[in-house]
Amino acid sequence: MALSVKVKPTKSRSTFGRDPTIYDYANSPKCSNRASKVSSKISLAEIELEAEPLGEEAEQNIGAGGKGPATDAPPVVTYNDYHIDLWFLVSEFIRPEDVCRFALICRKTAEVVQSGRFWTQLYRSYYDRSIELPARFQPDSMVRLRGLRSAVVRSLYYLYPPFVARLTMGTNRHQYRVVGRQLLTSWHKRTKGCWTYCFRLKAPFKPGSRPARSAQLQREKNSLAFMQDIYMNPEEGCQILMITTDFLKVIPMYNETLFVKNIVQTLSQSMMRYKIVLQLGNYCGKRITDLVFDPVCNVSVLDWWTPQYYNEIGSPAEDESALADTEWTDDSDWDN
Repeated sequence: MALSVKVKPTKSRSTFGRDPTIYDYANSPKCSNRASKVSSKISLAEIELEAEPLGEEAEQNIGAGGKGPATDAPPVVTYNDYHIDLWFLVSEFIRPEDVCRFALICRKTAEVVQSGRFWTQLYRSYYDRSIELPARFQPDSMVRLRGLRSAVVRSLYYLYPPFVARLTMGTNRHQYRVVGRQLLTSWHKRTKGCWTYCFRLKAPFKPGSRPARSAQLQREKNSLAFMQDIYMNPEEGCQILMITTDFLKVIPMYNETLFVKNIVQTLSQSMMRYKIVLQLGNYCGKRITDLVFDPVCNVSVLDWWTPQYYNEIGSPAEDESALADTEWTDDSDWDN
């Protein structure tokens, strides 16, 4: 007697390893939060095919009873630690515009840049007797450590041709750099039938930064360290915003500390010149007043290292040489 047996058809091998679709969950008659058991069954032959071949060294280690390569071991990094004297020799060939890049190489290069020997060598590399320099930038006045960095930087705008050309190329016209600076003083003067308004601004120092520590050292004056501070510079972070216009404008006096909140440059009504709006705010960022200059003939920004900056504030470099007799000097400080 023949028996009829019903055999449940199995799914095809094409479903093995397939990705679940939305129909397996959203349109399924029965709730299921896991993948089907059929897709999780993989034969031993498929596992052998999917296994990646190991290298010869790894196979020998495993065959000898050792373990495979450790995956969580830290990578081995090799580097060379050169003596600081070598970096001093390299620093003799650094151009003035590459000083920042050189200082960021490592801690030893940063230490080289912070030494008086580096700035003295940089000054000697570009000193030229045929160029007339103010008395402050003469070799006899450059033996002082105090303020040596700022003196060398300012002297390079007389001695170094790329810096001299930078002053005549008009690259100091980016007036948006003054945003966020504190307003110190303001004045105006008559120039060639126009009026030029000058605003002396200063950037705030970050706590713990090198200029902030130098300013604190100069205020305390409790040791000889302030006499050897090569970063001493009263004009560090200062700029002068110069706006030239055709009309005289009265600038009011303010009783609180103001900051440049924003500066807006648009076209004037004549469509031939510009209109400058200088927005001033307090330390909280609240907008206090707007200074409108319309029309504007010229806008420029002078940094502390340019010679024109000290001509505007009435402190030329020739007057600074008078301080050389009252400050301590020592030739041996060049190597510090």
